[in-house]
Amino acid sequence: MHTAETFEYDEIGKIDLTNIYDRPDPRSYYATLRRLEYIIPETAKPVFQHVIDAYRQSRNKDKIRIVDVGCSYGINAALLKGDLEMEHLYSLYAPEVTANAKRNQLLVRDQRLLDDVVKDADLEVVGLDASANAIKYAVEANLLDDGVAADLEVGRPSPEVAAVLDDADLVISTGCIGYVGESTVRQILNVNAPKKPWMAHLVLRMFPFTEIEEVLEDFGYVTEKVESQTFLQRRFASKQEKEHVLERLSGLGIDPQGLESEGWYHAEAFISRPAEECADFVLGQLAST
Repeated sequence: MHTAETFEYDEIGKIDLTNIYDRPDPRSYYATLRRLEYIIPETAKPVFQHVIDAYRQSRNKDKIRIVDVGCSYGINAALLKGDLEMEHLYSLYAPEVTANAKRNQLLVRDQRLLDDVVKDADLEVVGLDASANAIKYAVEANLLDDGVAADLEVGRPSPEVAAVLDDADLVISTGCIGYVGESTVRQILNVNAPKKPWMAHLVLRMFPFTEIEEVLEDFGYVTEKVESQTFLQRRFASKQEKEHVLERLSGLGIDPQGLESEGWYHAEAFISRPAEECADFVLGQLAST
């Protein structure tokens, strides 16, 4: 198990990675997450792709506008638009590759990268994140088509923020739920009324989804959970972090045996759609095939 001697812990016992999310470029972000074997954008990708396919079929629409909540430096956008894998991204930002590069050199390289690898030109991905630096880099590198730095847990979106979040077809997240909650989801739904975008959230098992699901029900949504599997996020950084998480799961009545007990964070997938659109597809089964 990895050492976490350089990490502090937040109030729920996870290591605090705040400092890597707000740098001018993503090198520290990728270096740290590679060491922790962070892979949830990749394990989540098949779920998102199935939901995108189902949405296109259900609403007869090819061009999809995705809002990525907690998007950081645009990993989900790169994996979905460019059909990349995490190891590809980790290699791109490895110290031996980028040690002497200036930020503007990385930007030029990354702009060219997505032009070369894009597989789904009909995907438009916009980002919402608390980190202004991460959003700025991802937009300038053309990983995100647009993005805003805002905290919708503490206030309503400004007109500028609302304009970016509006007209969404699909809202996704990979691990920010627990820090982002029902207030953010409600604000996004209010901005997008009456369009009712679909949603697909990957949520660590230590964070109940109940309150967000209740908000979605208030807006006329039905939520399905992918029952057949969980999704790896990353390894625990230390024995201490593992113990904190196992204790939290125990307090929630969740059995970690065979999952978190093996040294990894596990997430569950929740897919939400307007109730009137649920007859065509059972997405909890579709997403796990």
